[in-house]
Amino acid sequence: MDSRLVTLFEAAKAGNPQALTHLAHVQAMGVYTARNFGAALENLTRAAAVDWPDAKRELQVLARATRGSWKQLRGAVNAETLRRPPTRRVALEQPRVRVFEGFATEAECDWLIERGRGSLGPAKVYEDSGTELKSNAGRSNSEAGYDLEAADLVLSVVHDRIARASGVPVEHFEVAKLLQYKPGQTFARHSDFLQPGMQEYIDTFGQRVATFLVYLSDDYDGGETEFTEANFKFKARKGDALMFMNVDAKGEPDPMSMHAGLPPTRGEKWVLSQWLRAKPVNAYQTPNVMDASLPPEWYRDA
Repeated sequence: MDSRLVTLFEAAKAGNPQALTHLAHVQAMGVYTARNFGAALENLTRAAAVDWPDAKRELQVLARATRGSWKQLRGAVNAETLRRPPTRRVALEQPRVRVFEGFATEAECDWLIERGRGSLGPAKVYEDSGTELKSNAGRSNSEAGYDLEAADLVLSVVHDRIARASGVPVEHFEVAKLLQYKPGQTFARHSDFLQPGMQEYIDTFGQRVATFLVYLSDDYDGGETEFTEANFKFKARKGDALMFMNVDAKGEPDPMSMHAGLPPTRGEKWVLSQWLRAKPVNAYQTPNVMDASLPPEWYRDA
C-alpha cells in the first residue's frame, strides 16, 4: 500500500474528520487505491457525523437534500440514481452531437464551480507540435483542473454518469476541467482531437475521441457553443450536457467537429469539460486498469 495512503488511513482511523473526508475523496476517485464509492461514502458520513461542515455539505449534494441529520442524508444517497444519465437526444449527425437535458442538478453545478474556482488561471492550448501548452490569442477564458485537491464524491458520480451516457469507461477520462467565460472571453474555432505531431502520445493513450460538456450556469447572454462547419449553435440550460464526437465512425479525426466557445455578452458562463480517450489514461492513478481500447462498434454507434 502507498505510504501516503497508510498515513491517511491512520489519521482517519483515529477519527480525524478532515482525514476522513480526504480519504473518502481518494477512495471515490481511485487515487493510490481502487475506486470504491461505498467505502468513500461511509468515510464521508463518519466525518459528517461529527459535524465536519465540508463533509456535511457534500453529503447534502449527494442526498439531493438541503436539510436533515447525517443519518437522514446518508439514507437518502442512492448511488444507482446518482449514476443514471437522462435520455440522450440527437442534435446533429455531422458532426455527431448528442444532448442530455437535466444531466446535473443545480446543487451539483454550484458545488463543482466552487470546488474549482480557487484554482482558475488563464486557459492554454497545445501548439501544433502538441508538446507544450501555451497561451494563445484565440483563447481568452480561464480554466482549472479538478486535481487531487478538488476531486471528490460528487465528481466521481458525475464521472460515472458521463461513462454511462457516453459508453466510455472512467479510466479513459482525462482530468476534468472547469471553464469560466466572462463577458467578451472566447475560445476561437478549434478542434479537440489530438494532432499528428502527438502520434507517439496517441499510440500510448489513444485519440481524444469525444468531448463531454456539462453546463454549470445559464445566467448569461450569448456564449453559445458553435459548430462552425455545420453552422449550428447550442445554448444550454444549467445542468444540461452536450457530447460531441471528435472522430468519425472509423476513429479518424473528424474535421466537421471544429467548434468555438462564443463570448458571453452578459454574465459568466461556467462549464465542466471532460475529454474522453480511446485508451485508459489513468488520470487519477487508478491501478490495475486493463490496457483496453474502445471496441470498433463504439465508433460506429456513438
